[in-house]
Amino acid sequence: MLKVLCKEKKVVAIFLASVLLFLYYLNVNYKVNYYDENGYINISKSILAQGLFNINEPLRTYLYPLIISIISIFTNSDIVLIKIGMSILQYLFYIYTICLVGKKTYEYCNQKTVYYGILFFGLLNPYLIQSTTLFLTDLMSTCCVILALVHITFGDFYKNKTYLMIFLYSYIGTMIRPSTIIFIPIIIFLLIIRKYTIKDVNIIKSVMFASCALVIFFPQLYNNVKQFNDWTPLVHTKLYEFQSHLAASNLKYASVVIPNESAQLFYPSPYQIDSSTSGIFELMYTNFPAFLTAYFSHMFGVLDWGYIETYINDFYPISRIIGSLFLYSFWIAAFYGVYVFIRKNKSIAGKFIAISFISSFILYWGFIGTTIIESRFGYPLYILMLPFSGWGVQCCLDYWRSESINKSLKLIKTVKYLLVFIIVITLTFYLSFLLDYQTGRINWLGF
Repeated sequence: MLKVLCKEKKVVAIFLASVLLFLYYLNVNYKVNYYDENGYINISKSILAQGLFNINEPLRTYLYPLIISIISIFTNSDIVLIKIGMSILQYLFYIYTICLVGKKTYEYCNQKTVYYGILFFGLLNPYLIQSTTLFLTDLMSTCCVILALVHITFGDFYKNKTYLMIFLYSYIGTMIRPSTIIFIPIIIFLLIIRKYTIKDVNIIKSVMFASCALVIFFPQLYNNVKQFNDWTPLVHTKLYEFQSHLAASNLKYASVVIPNESAQLFYPSPYQIDSSTSGIFELMYTNFPAFLTAYFSHMFGVLDWGYIETYINDFYPISRIIGSLFLYSFWIAAFYGVYVFIRKNKSIAGKFIAISFISSFILYWGFIGTTIIESRFGYPLYILMLPFSGWGVQCCLDYWRSESINKSLKLIKTVKYLLVFIIVITLTFYLSFLLDYQTGRINWLGF
């Protein structure tokens, strides 16, 4: 049935539109690299010149630059060809992740509209597609985490492959982007929950595969010990401490490349906070209103991604409005879908799906709020909510298609829901523009 669905005009149209968006952003980004992108390029060159076990890098893990260096071998080290190759690889990995989420959700619910909704919001997100064309780790590490969670939630635990995929994906995601390590305890927690609910998890196999897959951390551990005498399998620099201090004095951070403008966009807190002495946790005791302002601004900001493109001509592109409208519509559909899913799915399998994705969302959202957030930090949150966005779309269409409801009553309720939707969207735009105003450089509201 799923193969038949993939040939339907709706699915073909979604894939075609997604590919066209990818080609557009690839054309924009393939010739230029800035900031973090150059950092990963330089490490990849170091790997090729000195070997994997001679990296002197305190800020970044080895795996993403290693992938770049492997691609460079087949492209004669031409940076343009490397970026095109890496972009295609990232885009295909992203497509595979979204399609697997849609496939497994469809196999559970057998609802075509849910499947279409997941593909629509998953494959047409301009922020995610644009990120595939950059030398940045966020989307690839996110896909690894999501694939690990998909195997936990829908996998066959009587097969060794399931255990291997769970730990390979979670460890690879961590070696691509170290902050992904927050998902490893979540994954262990979910395995324990599954053991006592569905009762198909083998603890011995879990420990064995979790231990064997640790070999992925060895190159990073070796280099840290060799270069810095630091026995850590992550990065030598204490990035989280640095991030949490910046989080105390800033509501958000962004990078956009505009002619004659600084690329760094800081959103300072309205409270005067010295980030060199106060982290966000210290604010809880020294200035609780400032803590609440910062923390909830971070939690809102990681859902509100702002600019799509890295390279823009000014602070007011129309794509900012279009992208945000797409994003806000998704969050409304997804959160409504969570409500519908929890209410209608009472089976053990349904409850475990809810626990897996919703608990991962809540725990990561709570954690990331303690750092100075960027929009790309919200990628895991988006894909975690994808299955429920399909349910939200399904429920809305079921209501409209229902013949048991009086047409006039249906129309009145539809108008009411549309008004609520418009009000929510308008308020969200207002909060987003108000947050932008804190930069001192962006004034959508004309203050």
